[in-house]
Amino acid sequence: MFWRTINITFQVSVTGIVIGTIVSLCSIGFVFGVQNASNFRTSFGSCLFDVGGLCFSVAPLIFLFITATIIIIVKKYLNIARYHGPADVILSAHSNGTDLDVKTGFLSTFAAFVSASGGASVGQYGPLVHLGGTIGSLIKRYTQNTLTRDVFIGCGVAAAISAGFNSPIGGMIFAHEAILRHFSFRAIAPIAISSVVSATIANQFFPSGILFQNTDADIAVLPSVSISLLLGPICAIIAVVFMRGLLSLQANLNKISSSEVQRIYIAALICGLCGGMIPEILGLGGDTIEGILANSYSLAFLFIILIFKLCVTVVCLSMGFFGGVFSPALVLGASVGAILTAIASQVGINILGDSLILAAMAALSASVIGAPIASIVIIFELTQSYDLAFVAITCVASSCVISNVIFGHSFFDKQLLNRNFKISRGRTEILLSEITVKDLLGKNDFLKVKSNILRKELLQMFEKSEFTEVYFVNDNGVLLGKTKVNALLQKKNTTLIEDRSPLTLNINLDVSDAIVKVSNFVGESIPVVDHDGKLVGVLNEADLFLQYLKVQDAISHIEKD
Repeated sequence: MFWRTINITFQVSVTGIVIGTIVSLCSIGFVFGVQNASNFRTSFGSCLFDVGGLCFSVAPLIFLFITATIIIIVKKYLNIARYHGPADVILSAHSNGTDLDVKTGFLSTFAAFVSASGGASVGQYGPLVHLGGTIGSLIKRYTQNTLTRDVFIGCGVAAAISAGFNSPIGGMIFAHEAILRHFSFRAIAPIAISSVVSATIANQFFPSGILFQNTDADIAVLPSVSISLLLGPICAIIAVVFMRGLLSLQANLNKISSSEVQRIYIAALICGLCGGMIPEILGLGGDTIEGILANSYSLAFLFIILIFKLCVTVVCLSMGFFGGVFSPALVLGASVGAILTAIASQVGINILGDSLILAAMAALSASVIGAPIASIVIIFELTQSYDLAFVAITCVASSCVISNVIFGHSFFDKQLLNRNFKISRGRTEILLSEITVKDLLGKNDFLKVKSNILRKELLQMFEKSEFTEVYFVNDNGVLLGKTKVNALLQKKNTTLIEDRSPLTLNINLDVSDAIVKVSNFVGESIPVVDHDGKLVGVLNEADLFLQYLKVQDAISHIEKD
């Protein structure tokens, strides 16, 4: 027992330290790289001409066309069907049969790096989450560690968020809340170590943090909380518009153009023209958030940032550029919070500080990514202000409740639902959907006869067997129907086939859907047919129920140990 405890402790510690270190260094490299590339890009911001007081620069257009070309080349010549993001990490953490593809994972991170560096309106935290999950999954493949793959993925995700925000507690909670969707003793220790190690390394490069370095925490709590109750629903509505806009445009891309190349260049043109006039809507938006916190923009310009940032982000993420939705959501939230702060100031409420800005950032991003607790904790860790976190709680709570009712748990859950993965129903649904009816066949005998059999012969077969049902097939094995022995005895002058349209299960149907289909079934067994209608076997309700119990036991082991 003693040596087993030592061994588990060693595995947990090493796993957390190794993953935390590697992911932190990769995340820091990503952030540094994007910052330097963005600084280089903005150094070419010379004014070409003036329109209504706004200076138009052609530089964003040029850089975005270069970026689009690089992404096209990578996707075409390296055979990437689609880029992967946090939704794939969530699915892999809940699924035994869906591992993260390493090649696609790293190339997705590269595409996000290029997109953000070139000025596309995308986020960095989604790609970092996927990178962290991919690194964790990759390390798991080459170790004999007793920890499960979802724990390795959780370690990588926690480290990515921890390094990205310099928020170790927030990173740990995000991994449990948004990715694993459970807390367990088995997972919490390595994930906590990974998150702390990652934040410690990141702090050496960003000692003052990456965001919210100069927030104003001198606020009056009562008016801030009161207004945040109004701000929460506003954030929810904008979050829903943002997410529905993304999904709607993605579903109707062929109406714009059937060519991926044309679509990404159209996105580059739209984003470049808008960004040439309003550079604040380009890239990750970190400088824009700093400007909002510093009260550098007028009320009218805040509305412009809000509207154009939402539109160009939807265009960029839907039409070929790649990145996350977290950073754009932060910019949208900051804009909404600043607008309400400015309006409150005009009616005489001047002691709100940055409370509404930070609360709106937390609320809008929490509604998008489905991590309200992590969002609040990140605000608290980065601002070191209980009052600011307290205001954020009320705003986040109302925003998430409303967006969940209107849209769903998160943008990632909706992406998986569109791919027919019902992640919102929990790990049970995912695991059951990975098992097909075919996997359960071969255990049950059944009575099968040709349709031309005589009644006397059929009754003799029933007498010699323990079955109460018989299945009729034609010469090709196609199911024609079934009959119960009681019906055969009672209706001597009618056809032998009592039920010509019995309940059937397709051989490729997953167990989750099969359970729903047979929920009202009464009988001895359920015939299983292939795509041609041929009878290949039978199942009974007990087969499905036992499979459900096995999955529940496996989940209990994962989530409670």
